Amino acid sequence: MAKIVVAGAGPGGEEFILPVVWRKAAEADVLVGGERALAPFRGLGKETLAVTADLSLLVSQLHRLAKERKVVVLVSGDPGFYSLLSFLRRHFSAEELEVIPGISSLQAAFARLAEPWHAVALLSAHGRDANEILPALLAGGKKAVLTDRCWTPHRLASLMLGAGSKDRRVSLCYRLTGPDEQITHTTLATLNNTVEGDCIMVIHDE
Repeated sequence: MAKIVVAGAGPGGEEFILPVVWRKAAEADVLVGGERALAPFRGLGKETLAVTADLSLLVSQLHRLAKERKVVVLVSGDPGFYSLLSFLRRHFSAEELEVIPGISSLQAAFARLAEPWHAVALLSAHGRDANEILPALLAGGKKAVLTDRCWTPHRLASLMLGAGSKDRRVSLCYRLTGPDEQITHTTLATLNNTVEGDCIMVIHDE
């Protein structure tokens, strides 16, 4: 079986897709991914395979395709940052995969804020319950949280304040590197419930 390439397609803007990822995609027979990850590569005219919620089916499809064809799995951001790589490693060995890094939304967020992030606590609210995520949210220091439609920034702010957190500055980074990118600066106490769910929520430490 040929190695399956797992490549990061960046945070959104085409200019943030690394040249090596473009090259791997151009060399592929089949491109695999969600609509957002595949969209920039449609012009290559490659056969595509959509990733759906049925990930067990994806595994069997990848095993079949990789026997005879060059396969590139495209994921948003970086494959190793809350992405598909952790699932694929449960079904494929390191020797069966070639991983190409990409620019993550986290990197883009702190670049836009012009702030270092080597000491930032990295959190994801996806699929978590309050008891799981609250201790990390209440801990000291700067945090970056991947929010979603369930755990919106407003809901996370309410959870923190309800548990006794002091008010903190917050930066909400939406659709980074895209044409409709938006960054909003607010606080936990003044963050309203009209903001969107999916973003990088940076909770500052002062």
